[in-house]
Amino acid sequence: MQQIPGYQARNVNAFRSSTIVATVKRGANRHKVLQVVFGNDGSLYVSFPYFAHRTGLLSVVTFPATGHAESFVNLEPGGRVTSHLVKYSHHSSGLALFSQTGKVRSEIRRQSAALDRQEGHLFTVLINGLQGFKRAVGPRDAEQVTPERTVLTFQLPAGSDPESTLKIVGRWYDVNRLRISNPTDSAGPLLPTIDENGQQRLGVALANPAEQTRHVLLVTCDVVARLGVDPEMMLFFGGFDPRELMNDTSREAQALAFMYPIHGAEELRGKIGDVDFS
Repeated sequence: MQQIPGYQARNVNAFRSSTIVATVKRGANRHKVLQVVFGNDGSLYVSFPYFAHRTGLLSVVTFPATGHAESFVNLEPGGRVTSHLVKYSHHSSGLALFSQTGKVRSEIRRQSAALDRQEGHLFTVLINGLQGFKRAVGPRDAEQVTPERTVLTFQLPAGSDPESTLKIVGRWYDVNRLRISNPTDSAGPLLPTIDENGQQRLGVALANPAEQTRHVLLVTCDVVARLGVDPEMMLFFGGFDPRELMNDTSREAQALAFMYPIHGAEELRGKIGDVDFS
């Protein structure tokens, strides 16, 4: 997905906080799904502390050279089991990894694109069963914007199928490369987007509160056809190879992925090992 072609805004506004909590609302219920944290060195972290299921599979996955845009990937080769929810780190250098301080060793890692050269797709989260995430209740979870903590809400379309899969995508852009459909001095933090199929969505621009920030994380939230049979599931992809390699379906490419929950965890742990600290 890219910004609607057109004009460059003189100023791009974004929600600028050290920590941003993304919530999703369906009907009267609102659930916390993830946190985005901006590091002082320009690194980006995405954590998932709100999911009910703690046993998952972390992996470096390979997209085969099939010649087609869509392909199946297997998380077991290159994977390790964990009993904890992890944090995804994308450092400014491009080093991408899964970890959790004092709980998970950061062995599942790879070199991705440095953030100052990154453009476009940074990560995708796919979710079944919004009820598997903690409810957003109480004053601290109210929608708010402060330099330290911002709480945002994505409203799902009225009448959307509760059995559909929730898809959250983060895309990384230099603000000088964003284009707006109409001439304007200022745009954002809500930005209309359009993908290669002509599908329009509203993106929310997030940014590091540091003064010299020139990139935004544009986050969209939508529902797609049901993925898998698990009533509650969370699947993540990030840490991709450079864009030109990911788009070349004649060549293998790699990324990081995780899936929660997994079935037969103890048997799988004995087969491929884990990354949990004792």
